[in-house]
This record gives sequence, C-alpha cells and structure tokens, in this order.
Amino acid sequence: MDQGREVFFLYPPSVLEEQLLNIVVQAEYEVYLLKDHQKAPILLADYPNSIVFVNIDERIRGDSWIEWVARLMDGEATRSVKVGVLSYNEDPALAQYYLMDLSVPCGFIKLKLGLKESAKILLTVLEANEARGKRRFVRATVPSSSTARFNVRMAGEVHRGNIIDVSVAGMAFTFEDRVDLSVGDTVSDVQLNLRGRNITITGKVAGTRNVEGRQIYVLMFDETSDDRIRHKLHDFIHSTLQSEMDRKLQSIKVTQ
Repeated sequence: MDQGREVFFLYPPSVLEEQLLNIVVQAEYEVYLLKDHQKAPILLADYPNSIVFVNIDERIRGDSWIEWVARLMDGEATRSVKVGVLSYNEDPALAQYYLMDLSVPCGFIKLKLGLKESAKILLTVLEANEARGKRRFVRATVPSSSTARFNVRMAGEVHRGNIIDVSVAGMAFTFEDRVDLSVGDTVSDVQLNLRGRNITITGKVAGTRNVEGRQIYVLMFDETSDDRIRHKLHDFIHSTLQSEMDRKLQSIKVTQ
C-alpha cells in the first residue's frame, strides 16, 4: 500500500467531527466523512482496499447495520474494503457479534472510553492496517475553480500565482506572470490564501517542469514549529479532499 488507504467514516458521531477528526487528519491519514449509507457501497466500490468505520448508533431504515456490513463485506465490488465499527453501546454481546461472527477486520471501537483513549485505539487500528502506506504526507489537488492563491515579494515586486496541489510539506504552483526560479532557490515571505486561511511560510524550490507551456514549480516548505500553520494546512487539505468526495457522492444515483 504505497499510497495508503482512504479512510471513511459513515455517519460520524459528533465527537469525531468535532475532535477526533482533527487528530486523525493531523496524523496524515486521508480521511472522508460520509452521510449516506445507500450511496456509500457504490462509492466504496471505487476505492478498493479502503477502510470504512460505521457508526452503528445511527438508525437506518429498511435493514439493520449487521445486514449492511455483511453485504458490504460479501459484495464482489467491495469485499476488499476493510470495515470497523464505532458505537457508544457497551453491550459485550453486540461487540462480540461484529468481531467474532462478522469478523470485521478493523475492530469495534467503544466511544465512551474518552477522547484520548478513543483516539489512541483508532490510530492503532489505522497503523496496524497500514492506512498511511509509505506516503508521508496527504496531498490535495486544488481545483482550478478554487480561490486558493498565493503571492510572494521578490526583488521589491509582488508576484501572484495559483496552487496546483499542496501538503504540509510543500506545494506545486505556477506564477501568473513570468518569474524565473532555479532548484535550490530560497523563497521567503510566501503568503498563502487557502480559502480564507492565511498563512505566511518560507521554502526552497525543489523542482521545476514545463507542462504544456506552463512552468510548474515545486516548493518544499521550511519546517515550522508553529502548530497553527500545520493545522491550517491540514484543515485546508482535508476540506479540499472532502469537497471532491462530496461531489462524487452527490453524482451517484441510487435505484430503489
């Protein structure tokens, strides 16, 4: 799993959306939230070897979560998807059924253990299933329609540009005007505007290539001890990836 696994949370409980999500995202896992159990299997079929954690406290109509999980695990298009269960239910018989009878590979996580303990268990499960793969950082491709932009002052002039993709380690970008940079050049005072998240950062040019007449640069950010910068970058990366996944989910048609 060189590129890692996509990690989905179906009907994420409020504690996950409000607190746990940040912990998992900061740990460099590619995380998505889903809120449609009918469309989810169709979507997950496009992500073989992904992981989905199902909040079974969310009530669904027409069938039970046990049946839903069993169908997902037995489905030809989704049997490679690994399933885990989230619940506040402390009934040991329920946990045993999912673990022993259904053999869900990613465990039964009881959320009443508290935030720290829940996060520790969740991260342990993701690590055991190599969800990060050999990838060190999650990277988001920025749509051309996005308002994510940057500007930088060099030699007394301000140059603006567009971000192509970004991780907490660096970004690929183009300038709006002609700017000549070479590998190894230091670029200071880079002002990122990531849809309202403003960040000032420095870095070095790590690569350059010409694609269809566009000069694309790769800037590796200097390491920073400012957690606020990393949090803003992680938040933007997750929201960008989530927006694309939401678009895919909305495009799915479910036949009754």
